[in-house]
Amino acid sequence: MKIVHLSDLHISYEGNEIWETDTLSHFKHAVEIIGKISNIDAIIITGDLSNDGSRWSYEYIYKTLKQLNIPTLCCPGNHDNIEMMSMMNLNIFHTNNYETNINGYDLLILNSTIPEMSRGMFSEDDMSWIERRLENSQNPTIIAFHHPCVDPGGWLNRKLLENRNDFVQLVSKYRNVKLVLYGHIHYNIQHLINGCCYSAAPSIGFAFDKDLPKFQIASGQEGFNLISITENEIKIETIIL
Repeated sequence: MKIVHLSDLHISYEGNEIWETDTLSHFKHAVEIIGKISNIDAIIITGDLSNDGSRWSYEYIYKTLKQLNIPTLCCPGNHDNIEMMSMMNLNIFHTNNYETNINGYDLLILNSTIPEMSRGMFSEDDMSWIERRLENSQNPTIIAFHHPCVDPGGWLNRKLLENRNDFVQLVSKYRNVKLVLYGHIHYNIQHLINGCCYSAAPSIGFAFDKDLPKFQIASGQEGFNLISITENEIKIETIIL
């Protein structure tokens, strides 16, 4: 299984800059790089596709990714306009919990957002939905959503998944869960917990660093992760734009 994991594109209407950063150019560059990588099974984007929730931003993202002809799955982040994403009814945007299978791997794409909040949480219904899916399948499984479920360290230990300990405890019951993907922190970091790899992708739009001052942009660290999974190994390569 080979996955491209992107997060936090932060595209705005007509490509307007954010914090003096051209996030649209970063996204274009990422797509150019991805187009040159062979044998990609799926692209997963873990939220904050749009910065302003504009229809223009979602249409642009969809049309651009469609050219790659690679199965793509996107969950919402706290900056996303869930109503707009749902209304557009495009097959890559999943605002409700969604399950699919690609090349024998189950992919669970989750909505961890809380309306009008930066932090995230899974409801009791969400947790029950996740557990039912894991109980009913022995396939290798990948779970993706926006908010970090492992403390990243430094000033980034803020506005994470509220019930992250409960989530990790649930996942740890199922050895077939190979990988948990998320974003939100604009920082590339991995953790191994009970045999499962938890991985945050660097932001496409603008990067942060836990060792830099709060909200200082880590210019030059924008990128995405290329993940190769075999029965015995998960290899994560960070591609810097």
